[in-house]
Amino acid sequence: MPKRMLWYFIFLIIVFGTGCEEGGNTAPETSGEETNYFESLCDSVVDQTPVPGIIAGYWSDSSQTAWEYATGFADLMEGKPMETDMYFRIASITKTMVNTVLFQLIDEGLLSMEDTLSQFRPDIPHSNSITLLMLSDMTSGIADYSTHPHFMQMALADPLHIWHPDSLIALGTSLTPLSEPGENWHYSNTNTIILGRIIEQITGKSLADELNDRIFEPCGLFHTTFPETGNDMPEPHPKGYYAGDIGYPVDWSESYDISVAWAAGAVISTLRDLREYAVFLTDGSLMSAESHAFRLQHEVPTTIEGGYYGPGILRYESWYGHLGGLPGSHPLCFGIP
Repeated sequence: MPKRMLWYFIFLIIVFGTGCEEGGNTAPETSGEETNYFESLCDSVVDQTPVPGIIAGYWSDSSQTAWEYATGFADLMEGKPMETDMYFRIASITKTMVNTVLFQLIDEGLLSMEDTLSQFRPDIPHSNSITLLMLSDMTSGIADYSTHPHFMQMALADPLHIWHPDSLIALGTSLTPLSEPGENWHYSNTNTIILGRIIEQITGKSLADELNDRIFEPCGLFHTTFPETGNDMPEPHPKGYYAGDIGYPVDWSESYDISVAWAAGAVISTLRDLREYAVFLTDGSLMSAESHAFRLQHEVPTTIEGGYYGPGILRYESWYGHLGGLPGSHPLCFGIP
């Protein structure tokens, strides 16, 4: 890729310490050398790279730290500063939520990680050999739909095209498999799209309803939504930019239909909502103790140095969570159990 083909991200870092106390929707105080270091680090990224703005947060009971910070610009044309209460697309952090719903259905006896894909989607090649666990931990061998030439052509020619999840699945599964089922780890958005459709098939409800009823409402995520289609962002939100061949940043914040990501990355949230969610994700309160233990203990090596992938969750050293990227945002959300 030519150097000028550069994603010009609004870079959103959401990092969480262990044991966050309840009531996280009140603004924390910033104090101490630790938070001063965080602020200088964020400022240096904005000052020395093309990244126009950062929203960051860190909470830790062990060091008595509660910190939120925003630096840089949310709107380059108007000179609007970044603010910590802005909405943004959380991209592939969505995968942790979809897989949490999957575990809940397993706890209810409706599914098993050993179920084969053929029980739900016999139309998919090698479905007899692919289990739900392989879809969840990215070892199914199914290719990523976003690498299909037709997808790339459509994404550029008609960014507002509304994609049906089955169309995305068809693109991904029409590509040559990346490996035999269960053989190797290959990050593929197609896996999570398939899981989303299986969740809808089993529950008889939309994935949006399942996420709302099982994740957003129980966790008190009142500023978190799962738009299945559309390109609108709630206010306030930062603009996300792409420089491309033209050499200057163009706002892509609302230039594409989010159906392009669906179960793999469509959720919109805020820093403080993700603070709350990180606690639930890492303390296991959204599923049985058995399921939570399995989720944290089952892991496969990845192409990320020091990173291991479990069922819809990434471990880096002692941190658990996920990272992601969409035009205009590059979020991270991690916590310590």
